[in-house]
Amino acid sequence: MQSIILCFCIFMFSACSNDPKIVETFISSKNLPSETIKEAELIYTEKGKVKVKIIAKKIERYTATSTINFSDGIVVHFFNDSAIITSTLTAQEAIIDEKKEQMMAQVNVELINQKQEKLNTEQLIWDERTNLIFTEKLVRITTKDEVIFGEGFESTTDFSSYKITNVRGSINIKDGNDTLN
Repeated sequence: MQSIILCFCIFMFSACSNDPKIVETFISSKNLPSETIKEAELIYTEKGKVKVKIIAKKIERYTATSTINFSDGIVVHFFNDSAIITSTLTAQEAIIDEKKEQMMAQVNVELINQKQEKLNTEQLIWDERTNLIFTEKLVRITTKDEVIFGEGFESTTDFSSYKITNVRGSINIKDGNDTLN
């Protein structure tokens, strides 16, 4: 019995090998975040005025790639010059590319403005330089009167006026009539 256990142990240990290149790739600092923050609020100001507030459960910064990952959900409040929230963006995850100055929100993305109009999509990009929010993905916009379906979207961060690149159809909520292309 002891010889069987001994043979088994020898077999198990001899079957293991570690390729140094694979181990190095696995533990490389490039793959690890340089900073990790949990339960955070980030506030972006411009000329002393709050413009954006980001709330996240987990933030990971990768200096090697100049990216910031929000893997456990994100809430972004956009403010006007009077410090009033003009729109709120939520998503399950997001990535900020610090070089491009863009944030890509993904998975169950929702944007709501002051009029309670709601945009739903699977991906939305916020460009800090141009102050625009856009996507090429499918979108659904719900207003008090109708639901609009389309592909491609562009708006300023306040989501007060917007453009849908390719409207696919709409449903009038008040009378139930629909218009599908």
